[in-house]
Amino acid sequence: MGRFFKVDIRYVITQGSWLLSGQAVSNLASFFLVIAFGNLLPKETYGTYKYILSISGIFMLASLSDMSTAIIKGVADGYENMYKETIKTEIKWGLFGSLGSLLTSGYYFYHDNTLFGYAFIVTAIMIPFFDTSNTYSYILAGKKRFDIQSGFNIAARIVSALVLIVTVFFTKNILLILLAYYLPYIFIGFVIGPIALSKLSLNDKYDPNIITYGKHLSFLSALSFGISYLDSIIVFHFLGPVQLAIYSIAGAPAARVQSLFSIIPEMALPKLAERTTEELKATVLQKIFRAMILAFIIVGCYMLIVPFFFNFFLPKYTDSIPYAMLIAIPLIWYPFVIISRILSAKGATKFLYKYNIIGSIVQLSLMPLMIYYFGLMGAVLGRIIMSIFGNSLMFYFFKKL
Repeated sequence: MGRFFKVDIRYVITQGSWLLSGQAVSNLASFFLVIAFGNLLPKETYGTYKYILSISGIFMLASLSDMSTAIIKGVADGYENMYKETIKTEIKWGLFGSLGSLLTSGYYFYHDNTLFGYAFIVTAIMIPFFDTSNTYSYILAGKKRFDIQSGFNIAARIVSALVLIVTVFFTKNILLILLAYYLPYIFIGFVIGPIALSKLSLNDKYDPNIITYGKHLSFLSALSFGISYLDSIIVFHFLGPVQLAIYSIAGAPAARVQSLFSIIPEMALPKLAERTTEELKATVLQKIFRAMILAFIIVGCYMLIVPFFFNFFLPKYTDSIPYAMLIAIPLIWYPFVIISRILSAKGATKFLYKYNIIGSIVQLSLMPLMIYYFGLMGAVLGRIIMSIFGNSLMFYFFKKL
């Protein structure tokens, strides 16, 4: 296996097993969450909830949501005293997102939509702390201590999911569901973060350039991350909350499969920072194409399982089945994401800026047209087109590295 994929199989087994176990628990928690949302909430309520999360997700980008890559790279380079300064920086920048959420709240109050008005007050309070609470996890990843990282992440995921499921079971109030989504994650992250880091012997080396680099990565990725929420927002405005619920449920199974795929790039980042560009160019494409063979097999099995999954667990959402199957197609070439990790690990900010700006402009032009003219199928086909275009563009910049 190691010879076929040209990887350090001992590293993959020892560290990957921890990440895989953590992701397995996360996926199981997400499975029960989808079942709860799909069976306990009316479609209109769930669609409205997803719309609010999509809008708040854009504002949350202000809290430097791509600081993770810089932290992992910095810790891997030996600068381990990053926790407190990073948190301070992320919270400070997150306040700009809170301001945006408050302005959105005022807009909806002005138009007599009190539900959205109060919802965006809730998100304004949570934005500076949500992503920030997971900072400890990136330091553990930089130290390649995926065992500790996975153990604490499992505990956090289980508690957060239980709180949200119990809330959905007892109430259909969107504001309470939002609080159940945000508060446990934030509280647990800030409580267990220092405990998790106390398990390590971290040095006192600090490099402010790492935070500067993290800002660059966050700024250049903010546009593409923000655009990634675009399809849900457009579906809500053009087609309504019920169609957004169908679309969101359709994407949930593929998202869990993708989360399993993401283990490899997460493990790879510390090692990519240690390899020369020439070494990576000589070996990475072969690894990617071989990984795509495995991805193709997994997606094929997924296609067979999806109809049974929806008919048995989500009978109210059987109309999501064709969309759920098509959404999984880009997972076949998901291994190309390792190229973006290489560009990040090598500090190729110029190429990353170009990639994100060009990709965002194309997506911003494509998705509204696809959804307006073709409905939900247009949203799905737009995602497939954008994944092909994005990977091709990333490969182009990789060749120029």
